[in-house]
Amino acid sequence: MDTRSDPRDGDSLGGGPGDRWSYFLAGRVLSPVGAMAQKAREITAESLAKRLPVDNARDEFGQLATVFNDTLSRLQDAFERLRRFTADASHELRTPLTAMRSVGEVALQNTLDAVTYRDVIGSMLEEVDRLTRLVESLLILTRADSGKVQLAPENLDLVGLAGNVIDQLRVLADEKQQDLALRAPIRVHATADAALIRLALMNLIHNAIKYTPNGGTITIEVNATDGRAIIEVRDTGPGIPAAHRDHIFARFYRVDPSRSREEGGVGLGLAIARWAIEANGGHIELVSERTDGSSFRVILPVPDGSSAAGGGRQLPYEPRRKRQEFASP
Repeated sequence: MDTRSDPRDGDSLGGGPGDRWSYFLAGRVLSPVGAMAQKAREITAESLAKRLPVDNARDEFGQLATVFNDTLSRLQDAFERLRRFTADASHELRTPLTAMRSVGEVALQNTLDAVTYRDVIGSMLEEVDRLTRLVESLLILTRADSGKVQLAPENLDLVGLAGNVIDQLRVLADEKQQDLALRAPIRVHATADAALIRLALMNLIHNAIKYTPNGGTITIEVNATDGRAIIEVRDTGPGIPAAHRDHIFARFYRVDPSRSREEGGVGLGLAIARWAIEANGGHIELVSERTDGSSFRVILPVPDGSSAAGGGRQLPYEPRRKRQEFASP
């Protein structure tokens, strides 16, 4: 029996010249895939700055590598933000804990009278209060990042809501002899979650009180224009220098870190306010250009099929002082 191969069948081991040429072309075509796979194996959580090679951004493999690199860029940014957040949170938690430990150790090393011991305990409780606010703020931001916050939007009376927040914070303004005024020329309504908008206003107005000097003025104006509901919080404080305005809504960012800590701030109020507003489809911006005071503007969507001014649920509000100016609904 003749076992020799038929030349027409090609080489018995490697195929004919046509087959070898096909294998060669396939190898050349698929070589970028091998290079991308090798590079992808080298990328870990510690080396997210690496990228896949892109030989030709216009072919299919180049487009695939570009999309993958874009994904890596987003992951790298998320990891960097997480690292910064963790480092900042750790630092903020460590500061009051260190203060409490120092105060406690000094008190234990010395024999003190009852009045001094009360002062020591009071100082420690102040740090506990700061820790509590920090943890609560961190929990709010954690819920925000998870995307699991369930909103309950409604046709909301912004004048009544702002008035209630002002009355809650008025005692802080009174301690500094500040004029805390609400101006509302018309009744204004918006579609939003009442709890989140209250949280945002609470942070904005509390910040204004905190950084406005004794005898200063904080004005909250509620109005509507071009089919949008607008709330502006203005103060006569020191203002925000131009170098800080692009970062003012960042987490843990402070214009003056030492002063903020003295006031009990943790640098999360504006970040929480921005999240609360944007979660309701709104927008918040710093609109003051000068350094003699700050002005924050909140823009919210109006109810479907209606104007910002008009009917809706009226929140019960009777100002404790005649600081409100608005027309009849």
